[in-house]
Amino acid sequence: MTANADEVQEKVLAEILSRNAETEYLKRYKLDGATDRKTFKERIPLVTYEALQPEIMRIANGDRSAILSAHPISEFLT
Repeated sequence: MTANADEVQEKVLAEILSRNAETEYLKRYKLDGATDRKTFKERIPLVTYEALQPEIMRIANGDRSAILSAHPISEFLT
């Protein structure tokens, strides 16, 4: 078990947000390059699969632009 789990989680979140700052999804919520937990929680809503389904379908249909991830998603697990 990690003694500094909170610090590790904060760092991982910052890395993910930094890497994906230019995605359509994060731009939609005007994260503006912020990588801190507070801003993330304030601006990015909790969503259901159904809310993301249009983006997921675009990816499934071959759209390789930075929709949800900066790196193209090339396969889905079923």
